[in-house]
Amino acid sequence: MFAYRRKKRSHIFSIPAKAKRHKIDWQVWLYWLFALLALAGLLYLVFWSPFFKIKKWSVEGEGFTATAQAQELVNRMLQEKIWQVIPKDNLIVFSSKKIISQILADFPEAQSVKVDKDIFKGIKITIKGRQSAAIWCKSSADFIFVGFQATSTDSALSLPSSEQCFFADSEGLIFREAPAISGTFLPTFFSQSQQDFSIGERAIASSTLLFSSQLKKQLRGMDIELLGFVDGASGSQELAAITNEGWVVYFNVNRSSSVQIKSLMALLESNDIKSKRASLQYIDLRMSNKAYYK
Repeated sequence: MFAYRRKKRSHIFSIPAKAKRHKIDWQVWLYWLFALLALAGLLYLVFWSPFFKIKKWSVEGEGFTATAQAQELVNRMLQEKIWQVIPKDNLIVFSSKKIISQILADFPEAQSVKVDKDIFKGIKITIKGRQSAAIWCKSSADFIFVGFQATSTDSALSLPSSEQCFFADSEGLIFREAPAISGTFLPTFFSQSQQDFSIGERAIASSTLLFSSQLKKQLRGMDIELLGFVDGASGSQELAAITNEGWVVYFNVNRSSSVQIKSLMALLESNDIKSKRASLQYIDLRMSNKAYYK
């Protein structure tokens, strides 16, 4: 028998298969390139182009005395940048809410802030100031309230000396330093030693302020000038009013001011006081249907 041997296949003359070439899809590359360029152009237009840049801005005050300082604040805020890159002097980035909250926080005198934003006219900020309704003064000494039916002489029944005075609005919030003046049409309050308030805080209850304003106005028409007021202890209804004649009237702020004024005038017209008015020290109207004097 003959053995059959399979011959090995020679690769000398074999031709390798050609590698498949990948075609570049230039349309996809062009699409993404165009998209990136469009996005870059849009970002430039929104954040850096002159079109949305705030070219004009102004700060105006209505009864507001710190307009120049508010302008400096707004200018600093507009010069800031977000992430050190995006300028804030841009109509898109500009935040009216932040400007308003910052002005109200930095200037207690500001009652409200209005921001008008226009792409052509720019930014207009209008600050409305608080209206003065009273003067509150830090006193260097306590005013001592006499007790009911007091018989001892109290040397503290005089106008307290003031160290520093501030204007207060109708809510009793002190908002600006006041000059040292006397004889003002506004009611003037003097603090006690335990009362220490700063600008931006409420130093007078709004009900007490309204009550004192009514007293001052009505008694001025009766030729009695109230030079100053002193609140009682915290939570009390007492209010002391110092007159230009050197005597004091004690009122109860929870009772009608008109009723107490009628009682005061009736007492001053009575024969008991009429002849002794020059030596009068105080009249106490804190008790209902009762009046005390010395």
